[in-house]
Amino acid sequence: MITIIVAVDESNLIGTSNSANGMAWHNKEDFQHFKQTTLHHTLVMGRKTYEAIGRPLPQRHTIVITRGEMDDDRVEVRHSLDEVLDEFKNSDEDLMICGGASIYKQALGVANRMLLSRIPGKHDGDTYFPDIKQSGLRLSEKKPFDTFTLEIYER
Repeated sequence: MITIIVAVDESNLIGTSNSANGMAWHNKEDFQHFKQTTLHHTLVMGRKTYEAIGRPLPQRHTIVITRGEMDDDRVEVRHSLDEVLDEFKNSDEDLMICGGASIYKQALGVANRMLLSRIPGKHDGDTYFPDIKQSGLRLSEKKPFDTFTLEIYER
């Protein structure tokens, strides 16, 4: 299964270049949700997202997509999302698509599911989640948390 996991604000903002970790907010509850959801799965992310995190996350297999080369033997490097999807097409392994905007945009048409954490308010930033209207994903459930609402989309 291919799952997009993302946190957005009211404007679909996902990040900022003015923050050490690329996040425009700090939401501990959403971080906990992300951790619990992604543990023991394969994370797929772009180079900038990986560099913003700064390291592979514990107990998760990390694949970084970059056009260039990376000198980090703690992660696997691929040069396109298509390459990753082709590699895992006959696998039962869950792929968790974790950003950034370009990787999300490429994954919208192929993801089976999306877990979207809706963070209240409008925040300052410069990176937005792509429009999902044409993705084929449909809202199936909303789960309220104390500090955000989880929207679950299915294909």
